Amino acid sequence: MPATSRRRPTTRKGRPVLTRELIAAKALEMAGTQGFPSVTMRALAAELGVTVRALYNYVEDRQEVVNLVVDLMLSSWNPPPLHPEAWETSVADYAGSLRELYRRWPRALLVSLDEDTPPTSVHPNRLLNLDRFLRLLQDIGLDLPAALAAHRHLSLLVLSFALLVEQPADRSGADRTTLVPDTWLEDHADLDIPTLRQAATLRLPTADEQFHQLVSAVITEIRNELAIAGKPE
Repeated sequence: MPATSRRRPTTRKGRPVLTRELIAAKALEMAGTQGFPSVTMRALAAELGVTVRALYNYVEDRQEVVNLVVDLMLSSWNPPPLHPEAWETSVADYAGSLRELYRRWPRALLVSLDEDTPPTSVHPNRLLNLDRFLRLLQDIGLDLPAALAAHRHLSLLVLSFALLVEQPADRSGADRTTLVPDTWLEDHADLDIPTLRQAATLRLPTADEQFHQLVSAVITEIRNELAIAGKPE
């Protein structure tokens, strides 16, 4: 009878067997909601229900955990194919893939701010997806500086949207409906701010509507650059 390889059990006494993948997933969950400062070896071990010593059987130190987290996050970023003949849809789809990534782990995006020594290596997706997006914009007629400017604008808009609009809405369970809460205005009834008081009566667009607006702004920017370059839109 031929020998069969034994599969490593995925659970032991009802709990998942510790692996590097499990460590990375739990650390990403913590970083995504609380930021990287929350990911200490002691806190991570407690979340996994193991000892700190057990963690060191799988990772060298906390920095390796951070590296694993960033790799895991970027490995899940897989934008759909980008097509020059439908470039507006492709730009929107690319932005949507960033929105999905950022929405899953918003606080983990701040790794370069939270960590004194952020990962020195980079996941291939960060390079490949950027190259594909820049190539899309070049294929429709933008020069490289204009393509870089459009990508930078899109990235900054989606990042700020994720942190300032999407995350608060997800945490509260509802979009903000007005510019400022009524209680703020009531607490400062003596302030001469008639324009703001009028603006506060208007309904804010939903998160989806705001995202559509920011993507539309970048697409308009690209159209304007194409017009300057004399390229058909």
